[in-house]
Amino acid sequence: MKISSAVCLTASLLVSGSGASQPKTDRALDRLANAFAEAFNAKDATKVASFYAEDAIVMAPDQPMVRGRSDIEAYYARGFRSEISGFHVAPMESAIIGAHAFEVGTSTLTERRGASDGKYIVIYRRVRGEWKIAYDIFNND
Repeated sequence: MKISSAVCLTASLLVSGSGASQPKTDRALDRLANAFAEAFNAKDATKVASFYAEDAIVMAPDQPMVRGRSDIEAYYARGFRSEISGFHVAPMESAIIGAHAFEVGTSTLTERRGASDGKYIVIYRRVRGEWKIAYDIFNND
């Protein structure tokens, strides 16, 4: 799946998924988000990287894209050397559609200079029966 296709998929899922009787988030994806935050707060770069597909892409603010699980692990290992703590995610909407899923939410992170609020979009792909992050984009408010 190309990035432009992922964006189109997310946009169509957001539009088609808006219904008053439907839950806004998928419980399985909520559990993944919470497990990701736990690994992040433990500063376990290997565990955090395990949530990503082998060919995943992380799109962090003001930085080049990080491609592939091993580079993503190194990216998080570098980040965990700084004074960060208290990472929390709050999924606002998520859905599973076949072999793909998305999650949109907000986040908070405590850094040396104070708390930072942000938002994110994650596109998941089913890999050997497990949900893995294919694309991860986030930025600060």
